[in-house]
Amino acid sequence: MAEEKNFENKIKRYLESVGVYPLGTEYKTRVPLAVGYYEKRWGGGLFTKAGLPDMHICIHGHSIEVELKASKGRLSELQRFCIRQINDAGGLAMTVYPNEFDMFKETIERYL
Repeated sequence: MAEEKNFENKIKRYLESVGVYPLGTEYKTRVPLAVGYYEKRWGGGLFTKAGLPDMHICIHGHSIEVELKASKGRLSELQRFCIRQINDAGGLAMTVYPNEFDMFKETIERYL
């Protein structure tokens, strides 16, 4: 679990470095202008539907859903279904592992 949390923090630091900030917080001054927001979801329970990806990112009005996994993490069938359903509806949903961080950055940069 620590590996996934460390990876999540790396993703958050990167997003904030390009002007994508946590939803509901003041913008920081690392970049001249905020271009979007992200929200981290906490799975299951009363507040979040099970199976939804870990993060919702919005950049210039484009929605990106990201399921973060540790190196040896695996998707549940419900997570696979939700990612497929989002993509089939024309959204962008993906799973990202630590070794795919550069691919994630390239994807984000297309929306900047």
